[in-house]
Amino acid sequence: MAFSFWKKMFGDQAQSGQAGSAATAAGAAVSAEEKEEKKEEKVETPVKSEVVVDDVEVNVPVAEEETAAEDTLKKGVLDSKVTKEGLEDFVSFVSRSLVDNPEAVQVSTLEKDRLSVIQIRCEKRDIGKIVGKSGKTIAAIRTLISGAGGRIGLRMTVEVLD
Repeated sequence: MAFSFWKKMFGDQAQSGQAGSAATAAGAAVSAEEKEEKKEEKVETPVKSEVVVDDVEVNVPVAEEETAAEDTLKKGVLDSKVTKEGLEDFVSFVSRSLVDNPEAVQVSTLEKDRLSVIQIRCEKRDIGKIVGKSGKTIAAIRTLISGAGGRIGLRMTVEVLD
């Protein structure tokens, strides 16, 4: 596979061992052209803010990607429709979908210190279905809840009670 890469890059020279000198010459030619292009085009960076230091204004440049990412993050948090009650409803929906007797499932939220705990009560025979093989199902539910709770500034977890 490596040989085909070199063959694509340098053609027949890769077979005869002349690829090294050809690569060096090609690299030198490319770098000279790149230097000329960089000199010709100057890209202005957007200014994040003007800071006054000792009566001198200083412009602080910022990358466009950072600005766009910050705007998207702020918009996502402000537009977030995640609520504690919504997360409780989500856990209720998922747990009722997993068990054989959905009418027996009860979901409630308990506040412990600065942590909200969503508790699931169900029949003993259905606990294994919510927990899943090696606890993977409940771990996935906890991950979703803690991530969504983090979006609204809450620490949350899920417990299964019998």
